Amino acid sequence: MMKQDGFILIWMENLCIQNKIIGFGDYIVKDLNLRIDSSELVCISGLYGTDKISFINTMSCLNRPNLGKYLYNYNDITTIDKSKLDSLRSEIGFMFKNLNLISDLTVYQNIEIPVSISSIVDKPREIVKAAERLGLSELLHAKVDALSDVDKHKVSLARALAVSPKLIIADEPADGLNIENADTLFSILNEINNQGTAIVCFSDKAQIIEKVQRHIIFHKGNIKSDSSHKSCCKEEEVV
Repeated sequence: MMKQDGFILIWMENLCIQNKIIGFGDYIVKDLNLRIDSSELVCISGLYGTDKISFINTMSCLNRPNLGKYLYNYNDITTIDKSKLDSLRSEIGFMFKNLNLISDLTVYQNIEIPVSISSIVDKPREIVKAAERLGLSELLHAKVDALSDVDKHKVSLARALAVSPKLIIADEPADGLNIENADTLFSILNEINNQGTAIVCFSDKAQIIEKVQRHIIFHKGNIKSDSSHKSCCKEEEVV
């Protein structure tokens, strides 16, 4: 399957973000210009701890930036109302570093959590479909705490996929996996990306970086290097 060029999904222009976790201090990013297209598989490195969380929360429409312009799927995050912001966020899939699975719930129940607050009409169908894509059909009624590490990561990815996202944000998606299982998981991520979902990973690990199409490194609040040189350009019409 040949992947088509995508539209502009993320557009950040002169963006400034403060650490919203601690609530004070210097900007974690300052005057940032960044473009990510809907067809891309990207890895971002160089952000850590609460700085990384604050950046992810802004990218995922949970928080608004302090200054500058952020368009997500052509919606201006700095100006739209809260209900629209909530709607956009519900259509973004997440893979958390610590997975954030509830161990005493079943695979089905864990995948169901974000779907239950989404606008998806046929929720059971999307849950089952996401599980099938990750090879979890036979485990839907198994408790998460009985699963292998790689299957737990697959549940986390299935949960992200079940909301039919335009974007999946994956924080250290292969954390805790051996090389073989990490390669298996990343093959699935690559397939999902080829089918039209943008994926932004946050990782400094070589086994992730070497597999992505584009690697962006942050340093002291801005982009130090961008392997594809696709940064925000003011001359291009985006709205």
